[in-house]
Amino acid sequence: MRIPTLMLGIAPVLIGATAACRVLDLRSAEGLPACGVFVSSAECHAGTGRIVTLGLLCLLVALFLQIAVNFANDYSDGVRGTDAHRTAAVRQYTVESDFQFLENGATVEEERQVRELNGPTRLVASGVTPRAVLMAAIVNAMLACVCGLAMIVITGYWWLVFVGALCVAAAWFYVGGSHPYGYFGFGELAAFVFFGPVAALGTQFVLCGHVNGNGVYGAVVIGAVSAAVMAVNNLRDVNTDRESGKRTLAVRVGARVFTVCLCVLIALVMLAMVIPWSVMWIHMDSDLPNLSVLGGYCAVLGEIALILLTVVVEFNVAKREYRSAMRNLTWIALAVALVFVGLTMSI
Repeated sequence: MRIPTLMLGIAPVLIGATAACRVLDLRSAEGLPACGVFVSSAECHAGTGRIVTLGLLCLLVALFLQIAVNFANDYSDGVRGTDAHRTAAVRQYTVESDFQFLENGATVEEERQVRELNGPTRLVASGVTPRAVLMAAIVNAMLACVCGLAMIVITGYWWLVFVGALCVAAAWFYVGGSHPYGYFGFGELAAFVFFGPVAALGTQFVLCGHVNGNGVYGAVVIGAVSAAVMAVNNLRDVNTDRESGKRTLAVRVGARVFTVCLCVLIALVMLAMVIPWSVMWIHMDSDLPNLSVLGGYCAVLGEIALILLTVVVEFNVAKREYRSAMRNLTWIALAVALVFVGLTMSI
């Protein structure tokens, strides 16, 4: 399980919850979602307990699905032999200590590059039985379903069953099944959709029964961050993926072009959050009646972190430090969420 990537599940839920709370602040209780099947068509009031409960359920659904995706990815790549290529590519450099590594004739720079190019330990490739990894994926997917069903009972939105089924199917068929879409260059698109609009706007709708432009904007930006994380992952594995027949987008367009596109995407994410804050700062005196100290601090601190992290990630990608780039991109996701919270509290 790749713990740093869990932030990609937290950030869109935080964005959706913030957008929903802003909507609830701007309208009366009339028109809120039904309370659920146990109270028939009774109207719901935006009580703190209800909002907190639904928000936590949305968060748990996102986290359990993220974990399930990680396990399913390890399982499918392991049984297909994809991870065997990756393991063989770095096996010659596997040593018990840095001293032994250098004794074998490698330089410090070569050691750093190998460790950066070597991704996180894959469970199946490292010796864990495929059945155990598959069971871990199934258990986490089931936990996500349980939380989702609880959410449906509370809100009365039974059509969310189909959304949940689509999410579970997307998690499995990314690298599972006879024709996994992750092997044909659709990984970045799936990451954008399911860890952007689906997670963020789904959370907003569950909490307030409404989706607005503010929520859509935040969902698109955080979805772009998730797509960037997937892109870095595929760029790191471009050579071994090509050898194993995994036709990711990085393999299709080539590493050089893909690197340029990735750097542009990361820069656009930063600009998408900096520009709105700059406009708001210019109109602060007249157009921001809700500006507070907390909202201002959230936005400013988030912007500073976002700008600095963007510069670091751009250098990480340029220097092929992919593990560092992925780790820093997950922090960018939280920085984007922090800026969004500050901006939304101020408008």
